[in-house]
Amino acid sequence: MKTPVLETERLILRPLTVDDAKDVYEWASDERVARYMVYPRHENIEATLEWLKTIDHTNDNDYDFGFVEKASGKLIGSGGIYWEEKRAQWRLGYNFRFDRWNKGYGTEAAREMVRFAKEELNAEKIGSCHAVENPYSGKVMMNCGLVFIGYSEFTKLDGSKTFKCKDYFWTKSGEELTHHKGTVTLKTERLVLRKFKVSDYKDIFVWASNPKVNRYVSYPSHKSLSDSKKIADIWADKAKQIDYYNWAIEYNGKIIGNIGVVRHDDLWEAVMGWQIDSPYWNKGIMTEAATAVFEYLFCKVGFHRIVARHNTKNPGSGKVMEKLGMKKEGIFPQYYYKKDSGTGDAQQYGILKEDWLAQKQSEYSE
Repeated sequence: MKTPVLETERLILRPLTVDDAKDVYEWASDERVARYMVYPRHENIEATLEWLKTIDHTNDNDYDFGFVEKASGKLIGSGGIYWEEKRAQWRLGYNFRFDRWNKGYGTEAAREMVRFAKEELNAEKIGSCHAVENPYSGKVMMNCGLVFIGYSEFTKLDGSKTFKCKDYFWTKSGEELTHHKGTVTLKTERLVLRKFKVSDYKDIFVWASNPKVNRYVSYPSHKSLSDSKKIADIWADKAKQIDYYNWAIEYNGKIIGNIGVVRHDDLWEAVMGWQIDSPYWNKGIMTEAATAVFEYLFCKVGFHRIVARHNTKNPGSGKVMEKLGMKKEGIFPQYYYKKDSGTGDAQQYGILKEDWLAQKQSEYSE
């Protein structure tokens, strides 16, 4: 379809023409505006004219808009949405005059273009990115319903500079935000994290029958090997499921505990739980295991957020969560109940994929 005219509360989004060259040049020649854009700064108005001449408003895969401020009648920015064959998604972009920054125009224009893509173009996938040095654009993308999915890079069209960027994505079905892969084997410096086997029941019994270990967990202490055999059977059977995550923590050939996703929403959030036998406490083992699992769940499976909780009577558990970079998010009163010990409050910690990856990047660069 031809590029349409769209309208928001403060803006009119209309097709750009060569008559807009003077206005477009005003921001396209401004290094503050062009600094993090894919296009190089326009050195002269002829460069702006040449770009405007390339726009085809009858192209069904490319929609370029000029943003007119209703109050002043001025053209204050431009942007568009175009189809990228390689990623099989619509891509969003925009830029504004410097004196119109921080006034909400970016969100207002981007939201209307996203709406247009969803409703008029029947878009099923929309993506965008911004240079990490330009975090304001990330807020705009989130305001439009796109979510952070990871890092990549882009290079200016003239090849003058390459930026590390943050990628954002919206999908109609949500199916591409997570890619379930099941409980795969993970190895760390000291540990092997793997699926449970039925034959692990004897090792399970050692820590599941230890009152120090299960004092603050929901299950009752195992009284016999048959109790542990039952849970080993269940865990080994569930390990066949592609959306099930529960690892046996193997240390020096022995299973000393487990770490797993106790609940997830199949898309966004994973709630974690873990335990190890008391002789292995305070040795950094749990942090080592959780670091590997978090990396897998965020970077391979694609969960957006990980949550963990501990009984407030057991503050030591929170130390692992803090070492992982998780932040306190609140207390759930009387969240736990155990027949022999009554109720307990839960302290919740959480971390976003974005913060996890930034934390890892900081560690690598030190």
